[in-house]
Amino acid sequence: MNNPKKYLFNSLAIALLITAVSCVTSDHEDMAPTAKSIPSEEISGMMGLMEEVDLMVMSAMQQNLSQQRLVPLLDELSCPGTIITRDDKKGEIKIDFGNGCVSNRGMEKQGNLTIYYSGGFLSKGSQLTIDFENFSLNGHQMQGQRKLENLGYDPIKKSLRFSSVMTDFKLVNLEGQAFNLNQNYIRDLEISTDSDGFRIYLQGSGSLSTENYITAKFEIVRPLKYMQECIESGIADPIEGSLEISSGTEYSTILNFESEGCSSI
Repeated sequence: MNNPKKYLFNSLAIALLITAVSCVTSDHEDMAPTAKSIPSEEISGMMGLMEEVDLMVMSAMQQNLSQQRLVPLLDELSCPGTIITRDDKKGEIKIDFGNGCVSNRGMEKQGNLTIYYSGGFLSKGSQLTIDFENFSLNGHQMQGQRKLENLGYDPIKKSLRFSSVMTDFKLVNLEGQAFNLNQNYIRDLEISTDSDGFRIYLQGSGSLSTENYITAKFEIVRPLKYMQECIESGIADPIEGSLEISSGTEYSTILNFESEGCSSI
């Protein structure tokens, strides 16, 4: 497989925050925040936090590539005092945010991430495993593992596909409520050209549950599309796509993301 042009790594360094604001409409009434359901805002917030983790991992990998080292478009490892160490023999990268720092995008990070990798990052079948140690992001505590795998590069579409899987991942929100998060995503990243920025299409599903066995399921029913121009202008929402959130059979909502260009509605 030929290595994609340098714009590829610009495509990797993006913030995939999924939030139910601005350019979002709903086909149904939002799930009522009762004791028997998890609010959709909690779900979208958790999803956004985990996408930020993937962003940090991608940034760490591209900063440490020995033969294809490229400066990321959005440097998510710019927290003052952050220490990054790499051991190629063990195939691991350690990121230490110490007692806490705030990135140039306003993300507060604390604790440690360890990335275990196999093969060349751009090679089909290469895998990353992220371990969390006393780690928190914007005050949300995280514990568990997240796995990424390169599913291959399509030279015709100029698109790189990654899977992202997480099972029984532990999160604690700002109010101290604990959750278990499961996710299974596929990302298609169309790399930048001389005339157009990158495009990314996200699809997949997952679930979020509490210690009281209350569970909400979410599924991307229409791929979420993100544009480089929008992200650079500070708009993190997708410009297209639909996200369905359900809690049992009683509550269900579909969040539709529609926007003309990068302007918020």
